Amino acid sequence: MDTYYLVYHICNIVFYCLFGVSFLLMLFKIIMHFVSFMPAKKFPPAKSKHKFAVVIPARNESKVIHQILDSIKAQTYDHNLIDTFLIVESEEDPTCEIAKKYERTHVFVRKHLERKGKGHAMDELFQELFADKNTDYEAYFIFDADNVLYPNFIEEMNKTFDQGYDVCVGYRNSKNWNDNWVSSCSGLTFSMFNTFENKPRSKLGLNVNICGTGFYISHRLLKKVGGYKFFTLTEDYEFKLYSILNNVQTTYNEEAKFFDEQPTQLKVSWNQRLRWCKGFSQANKIYQKKILKSAIKEKNGKLGVNKFQTGLGVLPLAFTMATILLYQAVNLSLMIIGLCLHKPIWYLPGIGVAANGVALYIFLSIYTAVLLIAERKNINITAWHAFVSVLLNPFFMLLYLPIYLHSVFKKEVKWVAIEHNKLMNSEPQLVTAAESNNEENLHK
Repeated sequence: MDTYYLVYHICNIVFYCLFGVSFLLMLFKIIMHFVSFMPAKKFPPAKSKHKFAVVIPARNESKVIHQILDSIKAQTYDHNLIDTFLIVESEEDPTCEIAKKYERTHVFVRKHLERKGKGHAMDELFQELFADKNTDYEAYFIFDADNVLYPNFIEEMNKTFDQGYDVCVGYRNSKNWNDNWVSSCSGLTFSMFNTFENKPRSKLGLNVNICGTGFYISHRLLKKVGGYKFFTLTEDYEFKLYSILNNVQTTYNEEAKFFDEQPTQLKVSWNQRLRWCKGFSQANKIYQKKILKSAIKEKNGKLGVNKFQTGLGVLPLAFTMATILLYQAVNLSLMIIGLCLHKPIWYLPGIGVAANGVALYIFLSIYTAVLLIAERKNINITAWHAFVSVLLNPFFMLLYLPIYLHSVFKKEVKWVAIEHNKLMNSEPQLVTAAESNNEENLHK
């Protein structure tokens, strides 16, 4: 047999084996995707009402801060049990004047500006609250200034807290699905976390992903930690790893919904995800080995699974993508070598390259379409933007490859403020426009 032909076939056999290993590594995620189509975890009505504080880092957020404050004011929960704290860096910040218009809303001006980052800002506030013996908050909600809450958000979260959960994450929706393809695809990232990650994780009793905003932390947990001691670029992910290592059970409440603004410029999205990737590496450096060691020693089966799959991190996905890229590179090299050697079958590796690339694109497009179908009752995206998302989301997702490489080779990644200016045309109702349309179509 011709040596070139033999090498081509051996390479294919090796890659088929690697794809088999990839499937086994991804099996847990595949199972979770099937679980995500089951009904979400429900929480019974709360037996008592608890006192909460809402914490909002709000430096230079005067353009949008009134909407989240209005949505807090519109909560169905007892207003006497909600206090709001805005964190700013200067008394000259226009946000301070806006806060005066709202009852039970307080402005906290930071004193230690040399400590940069959201984690330091929140920890500074918590230390002040801990020192005040007149405060009796049972949990703290963390929001970004551009968020807008559904009227029943805190009512729903009170149910979860009443069940004894120290941490719970709400359903993150987007304000600006239809601005352009970048905002649509960015919004789908969090839809994926909602439906294909947090929903099945909570259903299976596993720890959920904490994505920066729209969650609460109990007072007792923060006191145990000594404050908010998470200071990497992705302090939320770092907090998640701490929770898993220390067996703090977290959950997800699909009925606790809120809106968030997504970037509309690819450069802004790139920088945002660059920070995520760098912070992901920083947090893993602190916790990943500890979590894997703890998983091996863990006697409780569910906690062991929770820790082991978290300790693996992105290994299953990274192995799969590395296999695909290596397959493409080897076949491309074989095609060039075959051309140079005038081999009659030089085109076969090229067909493999093209077929693999097209198959990956089709898979990611179908994945996006399935996600849109699964989320159709919750997201208010037009048919056109949904169609564009199916076409372009594969490229948006694959951009994580160069972004991650950029984060590896870039020694220092600084937190860059993202300007928020997107206002919602109307306040969210208990039933969204998208849900109303679906109900009307059902009646027809």
